[in-house]
Amino acid sequence: MDDSTAPAALAELARLVRLASQELDRAIAACIGESSVGRWHVLTAVADGEGRSMSQLAEATLLTGASLTRLIDAMISDNLVHRRVDDADRRRVLVFPTRRGLVSCQVMTKAVHESGLDLLATGAPRLPKALTALVDHLRAAESAHV
Repeated sequence: MDDSTAPAALAELARLVRLASQELDRAIAACIGESSVGRWHVLTAVADGEGRSMSQLAEATLLTGASLTRLIDAMISDNLVHRRVDDADRRRVLVFPTRRGLVSCQVMTKAVHESGLDLLATGAPRLPKALTALVDHLRAAESAHV
């Protein structure tokens, strides 16, 4: 590949990665019967009952600020999660699943498993490794230019 086609190839790679992400989210959302995968990501993140901070949930959902707060508020209204002040750091609020949230998480996880979508991560282990390597490479390149 010469230098004149590199920007076009990079643009196409970015488009394909975005498209793959959107299609995967769409497929999971359809499978779990939700309009988006945000609730599934939150419930999966808090299912161990340990509680997660908003920054941890931002990492799990790739949502930040007002969007994440609206999602958590809606999930509280639907009795899927609840907030509690962290006993170790009173300035921090943690999100925990409710009993209903745990049941919803189990139902969603079962639906994903029965659909076979989970095989994208477990049946083709090179794919997640390649995507992780791509993310690591991009982060390293970004920090080198800062």
